[in-house]
Amino acid sequence: MRVTAFLLFFLLLPCFWLSAQDSPEVKALLAEADALISQQMLAEALAKTKEAVGISPASHTAMQKQINILFLMNDEKESVRLVDEAIHQYPDEAMYHYLRGIINNSRQRYSKALDDFTRAIDLNPPDILYRCYLGRGVSYFNLIEYDNALSDITLSIEQNDTVASAFSSRAMVNYELRDYESAIDDFLRALDLSAGSAALYFNLGMSYYRLEQKEKACPYFHKSCTMGNTNACRMTLMECAKAIPVIP
Repeated sequence: MRVTAFLLFFLLLPCFWLSAQDSPEVKALLAEADALISQQMLAEALAKTKEAVGISPASHTAMQKQINILFLMNDEKESVRLVDEAIHQYPDEAMYHYLRGIINNSRQRYSKALDDFTRAIDLNPPDILYRCYLGRGVSYFNLIEYDNALSDITLSIEQNDTVASAFSSRAMVNYELRDYESAIDDFLRALDLSAGSAALYFNLGMSYYRLEQKEKACPYFHKSCTMGNTNACRMTLMECAKAIPVIP
């Protein structure tokens, strides 16, 4: 049984920010959009960003936020149209290449995503460079170029070692390379940095299982099963006959 590839389409969208160049009116609209996003009111948030773009068509903040929201709304056609227009108009703005890379990863167009992330990296944006390396690492992973994936994700972690998805992604690569001890280290680090998930607990269990350490694997299978992972429940039934310590 394989690990659950739960990181391949994770959102790498950056935290929204307000640019110093935006007018007070635009900043207010974008702040309202953020509040609406936090309430999952995406259509209403989108309307605020459109109003902001109408006031200030050159506002990168408003345009990037609009692309983000469309992506979250699964409006692939419009998000691609807007990001393509932005790249045509601002070819040296790394964020747009990065956003298109995220969209292409989600569309399983990994080679195109690779080109997008590489272009963003070449532009050397200090604020999102670690995200670009992580995104490109995910592209390489899906293209089964594990050595390149490992290199890029490690570069991302070296620049920012507080991102749970980076450690989970590297763990996935290490698992595929059959370096289960390194995978465990990274999965545990991801667990330290996050609330945990059914997939994460299952993958930890599978890593221990591959090392023939059932006594360590079974508690994670059980935890994952209680969170709804059917593969974990199957492993619990097949491999964990004895009493299982409960992970709180």
